[in-house]
Amino acid sequence: AKAAARDVLSQHGFKIPSSEQLSAKRVDAAKLEANIKRKLTKEQKLAVIRAGREERGKYQSRTGIKQKKTGGLSNRQKEHKKAMPLAAKRAKIVKSREHKRKREKGSNKQFRGKKAWKH
Repeated sequence: AKAAARDVLSQHGFKIPSSEQLSAKRVDAAKLEANIKRKLTKEQKLAVIRAGREERGKYQSRTGIKQKKTGGLSNRQKEHKKAMPLAAKRAKIVKSREHKRKREKGSNKQFRGKKAWKH
């Protein structure tokens, strides 16, 4: 079965080396070593930190960045500026009218001093 498998693999272009060929090959010792990451010294750590700081831009507040923005207004600004919908406006007018009517209705019943009670 092994011989048949070897023959099939060789027909497809796969060459299986023999045990003698494998033992003759030299192995690089560096490839067998584990990649050990050494601890950084304080100076190295600080150098890494400083390099990271150089890449980053100067701190600015979010509003400061937004105000520098060119172009039109944001959707939020547009929505804030937009006129109130007509239905809401009418409801507000009705509410203020009712409030005014209640105030006027109660104004003649307000206490106007002791003399107002004598007839």
